[in-house]
Amino acid sequence: MKKQNRVTLVVVLVCSLLLMGGGLFAQGGKEQAKGDKIIIETFSDLFPEYWIEALEAKGLSDKVELRMVPQNQYENKIRMMIAGGEVGDIICIDAPNIGYYAEMNALEPLNSYWDPADFNDLVGSAQQAMQWQGQIWASPLNEANCVLYYNKQMFKEAGLVAPTKLADAWDLDQLLDAARKLTKVDSRGNVEVYGLFPQMFSVDNRNEGMTFTQMLFPWWFGADIISPDGKTVDGYFNSPESKAALQYYSDLFNVYKVSPSIAMSNPLASGKAAMYINGPWMVGTWQNQFPDFVDTWGAMPLPHGKAAASNAGSWNLAITKQSKNKDLAWKIIEAITSTEGSYIYCSNTGNLPARESTLELSDMSKPPYDIIKEQLIHTAKSRPVTPVYPKISEALMDAYNAVAFGESVDRAFNEAVSKMNAALQ
Repeated sequence: MKKQNRVTLVVVLVCSLLLMGGGLFAQGGKEQAKGDKIIIETFSDLFPEYWIEALEAKGLSDKVELRMVPQNQYENKIRMMIAGGEVGDIICIDAPNIGYYAEMNALEPLNSYWDPADFNDLVGSAQQAMQWQGQIWASPLNEANCVLYYNKQMFKEAGLVAPTKLADAWDLDQLLDAARKLTKVDSRGNVEVYGLFPQMFSVDNRNEGMTFTQMLFPWWFGADIISPDGKTVDGYFNSPESKAALQYYSDLFNVYKVSPSIAMSNPLASGKAAMYINGPWMVGTWQNQFPDFVDTWGAMPLPHGKAAASNAGSWNLAITKQSKNKDLAWKIIEAITSTEGSYIYCSNTGNLPARESTLELSDMSKPPYDIIKEQLIHTAKSRPVTPVYPKISEALMDAYNAVAFGESVDRAFNEAVSKMNAALQ
């Protein structure tokens, strides 16, 4: 069946079942699955229709009920259902929040379920993200990773040649040099084109996408965020390397003026920026919203400093402590996130596989996927797994946003360190 027809069929099926008030899909609430079914708490933006396709291949689709919650209400709903003893068998968790749910004793450890050889099929960043305090807590639906997009015409005019292989990736000095060459200023001194847009959104934004890209900078300078035992940031984020990373980021905006502190959407496609750090989901955005831009962009590996690193971590499935049929719940998760299941999911949604075996099956031959495949295997790092990750993320993002607007690096850095250690304590 063609993808478009299959999606249409699934949408019709979902709507029909919701109107009937039962069956495979249900809306969020207290209603429980009828019979011996596994309830998965999820939302539509995770494309759960492709989980059903994977479950059908294993003869398990009749064992599942998907209970749908709007994405903007998802976290609050899940926490309320956990507290009220009403949560389903499987929940979806963004990677850095795994430690939070494990700490509140909401999840079932998966060590006894995972075959070690199968777990080792996950790319290194995914293996890292699934574990906390020696236990495995979830299984990844997919991975995420960013590249350095660029405007081909602007590169040609500036005499720049973009690397195409990870081994040839620029260092941070080369990145800055290119950004300075690509920045264009009019006769009045106003910037017409910024050389580099170094994070996912404008620096007046406060969301996880900002931290996802800004955390790259301390990693590139050789720093980590928190200690392996999750108790301190001293010697990790609180280090000379991490402070140097914040200074580098600040200089992009305030010294070299190659990055914008003004609000800006779609900076690369609009011609307002020559380079942009973002993920493969931008390909679909440009195809749908900027069709004339499709042949204009190129992709290159992320730069490196003292260390090479690329960002990783996406959504995952975990078994709740409250599940009354954990063995069946694991079979469901295994079917959805196996090599075959993740291939169905990722090939239909455009997401990145979290398994090396699925990467081998997938068409990763064209930009940006060819670069991402190398990065996922060789340089990908997950955000720290800790119960207080939301506070860690907020402190890092606030520091990076603040210096972009001209705040003292010393002050922003010290405030971030204080907030992080207070949260960890």
